[in-house]
Amino acid sequence: MGNTELTQEKKREEFQKLKDFLDEVEIVAEIAEKGKLFEDTVLLVSLPTAEELPEDRELTEEELHLAAGYLLEPEEKERRLTRYLMFYTRIYADLSELTRAEVLSMVNELNRKVRIGNYFLGPMDGGEEAVQYRIMMAGIPGEPFDEGLVADALLEMGNAYDVAAGALKKANDETRRRRENG
Repeated sequence: MGNTELTQEKKREEFQKLKDFLDEVEIVAEIAEKGKLFEDTVLLVSLPTAEELPEDRELTEEELHLAAGYLLEPEEKERRLTRYLMFYTRIYADLSELTRAEVLSMVNELNRKVRIGNYFLGPMDGGEEAVQYRIMMAGIPGEPFDEGLVADALLEMGNAYDVAAGALKKANDETRRRRENG
């Protein structure tokens, strides 16, 4: 793609602009460099949540509701008029009482209610399956992403996280109670 190719430095610069804006609107974000933990430079965001979080201790990964943002551009041979900003998060929920079919049915129902993005059941890095949520935003190559739209999408993502985590927990708890009560 010539001049629009995304180097690690360009990704870092783009993420820094987004991080600065997110800081202004009180959404916590950090840039994670390509290295041992990540195969690419990413923007880690703690999704906004309605959940009351403890202030007297460090939060766990589950409580932080982390989403990882990736900047993507098509290969030279796939020349397009668009580049993409994608955020992924894992929905932490106990699914031990639910069958895979029940989880997939819930994922399908959740997708009917979400305004942007999609939920899916898929493997994580360690191979275990988990419910995840993804949003994808399109942008013009060589131009920065609209910070307000990114912040709004992250607010929606935080809400979608809360909705899914609550629904999955409720279904798991109800299934457990039914099994215990015969």
